[in-house]
Amino acid sequence: APYESKPGQARLDTGARFGRVRRAQTSSHEDLMTPLPRTELIHRQTVAADIAREAGDIALEAFRNRDRLQVQTKGQHDWVTNVDLEAEARIRARLADAFPGEPVLGEETAPGPEARATSWIVDPIDGTTCFLLGLPQWCVVLAYAVDARPVVSAIYAPVTGEMFTAAAGCGAHLNGEPMQVARAEGPGEGLIAVGANKAGDPARSASFIAELVSGGGMFTRIGACALALAYVASGRLLAAYEPLVSPWDDLGGMLLVHEAGGRTNEFAPTLATAPKRPVAAATPALWPVVSPLLSPVSG
Repeated sequence: APYESKPGQARLDTGARFGRVRRAQTSSHEDLMTPLPRTELIHRQTVAADIAREAGDIALEAFRNRDRLQVQTKGQHDWVTNVDLEAEARIRARLADAFPGEPVLGEETAPGPEARATSWIVDPIDGTTCFLLGLPQWCVVLAYAVDARPVVSAIYAPVTGEMFTAAAGCGAHLNGEPMQVARAEGPGEGLIAVGANKAGDPARSASFIAELVSGGGMFTRIGACALALAYVASGRLLAAYEPLVSPWDDLGGMLLVHEAGGRTNEFAPTLATAPKRPVAAATPALWPVVSPLLSPVSG
């Protein structure tokens, strides 16, 4: 598909990747085909932003009073709070009012039996660990997908009051102003966000970081996949990588990156939440640097 970017190499042979790199071709956001007219896309984007902001206000109040939170453990470094559930319930209720009968896929509450490839996608707090620890890197994610391809995205960072939005073929915006990926030509000109977790081949992330730093680049860890992708789209990061994500982690941010002129790996063919998969995003020039992270490492 012309709107998708495929991994380039089959192994992490990074010897030449950390110098200056030639600007790679990128796909135009106009290549994404959707049956929805532009006016409908903009309407849905506006409503999504309003709902995400409302949920973010709920979460921000709780963030400022974290000692009152009720926390449950879903797994190692994987928690859910009463505020996650409250915020998602509010989002679902608002979506039901605005778009009656449309399915919703959310992280914290199981999707209904009608959930399918065309659906709203919700993460009430992406970056719950940061949220619990008092770190500002967390956000509310609300996206809409048609045939498993994101066409509307609203990612709201309540601590900074920043709203990242996109609609397919309509560009990407930060607080209503157009945004574009960075113009950097090499990894030494900014930061690359690198994620890692126990189940996602942490040695690969560690090896990439070592080679990146040895070649003059530098890395950071955001702690919220959607926010890291939004930072790529807004030009704050050159690239971002996470080894294992679900649809609510990556689809909204991937749309932002494409609409801002960047590249990502292919969209998943369905909205299935298992198995999880990696995601990478970058400026066109930096895509050859991070895309090998998506490929099997040959022995």
